[in-house]
Formats: sequence, C-alpha cells, structure tokens
Amino acid sequence: MGGLKLYSIEVPDAWTDHYGHMNEGYYVVAASESFWAFQAHLGIGTDYYDETGFAMVTVESHVRYLDEVNRGDLLELENLILGHDARKAVFGVVMRVGDRVCATMEAMTLHLDHGKGGLGEMPESVRAAFRNLTPDPLPDWAGRSVGLRKKG
Repeated sequence: MGGLKLYSIEVPDAWTDHYGHMNEGYYVVAASESFWAFQAHLGIGTDYYDETGFAMVTVESHVRYLDEVNRGDLLELENLILGHDARKAVFGVVMRVGDRVCATMEAMTLHLDHGKGGLGEMPESVRAAFRNLTPDPLPDWAGRSVGLRKKG
C-alpha cells in the first residue's frame, strides 16, 4: 500500500542557502510538518494529546539527501509507516519535486505519556491504520545507518 500525501510546500527563500538550494535542516522541518499532518489524520495529533496526555515523540531520525531542492520548488511529502508495535512506530517520509525523489527520512517515535512519564500503548484503531500504511516489502532505504564500511 502507498503512503498518505497530506503536506506540500513551495520552498520559501528563508529555507534556502546562498546558492538557492534548500538547506539541509529544512528537510527535517518539512518532514516534521508532514508528520504533524499525518498524526492529525490518524487521530493522534494535538487534539489527542489534549484529551489523553499522550504524544508521539521523535527519539532518532535518519535523512537521505538524494537530489537538490531549489527555492520555489513545490516539495510534496508522502508519509508511511516503516514498522511499529504497541508503543512505538517508525515514521517514514518520501520527499519529491515532481517525479524526482529528493530525500527520504525515517524517524523512530515513541508513544509517550507526558503527564505520568513513560510509554503507553496506542489505541488499536491507530495500530490498525499503521498496518494499512506499512508497505510490504519495505523500501530498500528503510533501516539504513550512517557509517564507513570496514575494509576486509
């Protein structure tokens, strides 16, 4: 199954460097904005937090920068789930300009109780939605890490 396309933005001047390219930090900003829209769509956004005290919080992320994004480009983001259990989920996002995949990001998130501390189980309806948004097979970029390969 494909992901959800809930967020897009025309890349503003303030997000770009001297060369007119989107600065690396704004890829994370764009992904974060898409995650907010994704969570709201799934019923675990700010209203959910206000009612329950639970929120999805990012504890680790990995961005792959694949192709340049320029000032004024329409950046479209597609969200999916790369893995989950009752208390955590790995959010994924594919960033495109037209047909070009320009970046991907994955973020390990925890279902945190801000009032009591600690983790709690997500509602079954959310976990069911996650199952429907988890591609099979996972994209080849899911679960990668940064590092140098050891020479034999």
